[in-house]
Amino acid sequence: PARRDLMLKLADLMEREKNALAYLETLDNGKPFSSTTGYGSEVDIMLATKVMRYYAGWADKMGGQNVMGDDDKTLILTFREAV
Repeated sequence: PARRDLMLKLADLMEREKNALAYLETLDNGKPFSSTTGYGSEVDIMLATKVMRYYAGWADKMGGQNVMGDDDKTLILTFREAV
């Protein structure tokens, strides 16, 4: 649940600061700021917020086991699936 909560908090912050993020996105890629055109940076931030919330919902639904590799630098994630 901690990962989910952090992701939801990030989505809340993104929503709260959507104008500042849209402005930065406009500077970064040159898209129009306004969402009145339907493809501006405001729309990008709104969609990014929705995606963050979607994946936050999955954060506590994933199951499996973490196993360290032989070199202690590799993390192996395993899932049980029906065959």
